[in-house]
Amino acid sequence: MLSVVMPVYNEGAIIRENLRRTVAEFRPLGPFEIIAVNDGSNDQSAAELDAAAAELPEVRVLHLSHRGKGEALRQGTRVAKGDWVLFLDSDLDLPPDQITLFLALQHIHQSDAVIGSKLHPDSNVDYPLIRRIYCRGYYLLVKLLFSLPVRDTQTGMKLVRRDILIKAVEKTQVEGFAFDLELLVHLVEAGARMTEAPVVVNHQIKYGGIGLGAVWEIWRETWRTWWRIRRMKR
Repeated sequence: MLSVVMPVYNEGAIIRENLRRTVAEFRPLGPFEIIAVNDGSNDQSAAELDAAAAELPEVRVLHLSHRGKGEALRQGTRVAKGDWVLFLDSDLDLPPDQITLFLALQHIHQSDAVIGSKLHPDSNVDYPLIRRIYCRGYYLLVKLLFSLPVRDTQTGMKLVRRDILIKAVEKTQVEGFAFDLELLVHLVEAGARMTEAPVVVNHQIKYGGIGLGAVWEIWRETWRTWWRIRRMKR
């Protein structure tokens, strides 16, 4: 069984249709569930999610106070029932039909985790120039600080074996965007075999947008994560 964890923040205008689309893509693949985690949205997301859950039997909804995308992913993972967990952004910038490639790569490489990467040479990324600059700069920072076996930590599509994911998730502390980075650090510590996957990205305003304030917060969380992990190792 596959569990799909989707963090939702102020996606009320599109979330019900996006859930319908995701369910339609996944039904031919076998048993699955979608855990839509409402991260304290202040629009009509809560009502739209409840309506989608009433319409689509595969959808479960968690309503949280606003804590950040990382906390939404953490809480969704904790209630997942599948043998594998897929993180998928609810705005569907990363179209859900890419799951077939992720599953194929997992089978070919016998991986514990398949990590979507905008920096994969086969990726098709429709991002503005400033987002590309942010992505490259962040990759260099992460490479310098953490030496991870993947190039892109922040792409919102990751497929991970649930038993190893739970162990890593319970070690995380970040509630915001840098959760992905912290999670990958702990997956590496747990010995997870990782494979990078190319992705197709159709750019929209993601999870509240990535402005200068969000960029600063990501960098600050990254340095805090590096310092905390360094202290733990000592």
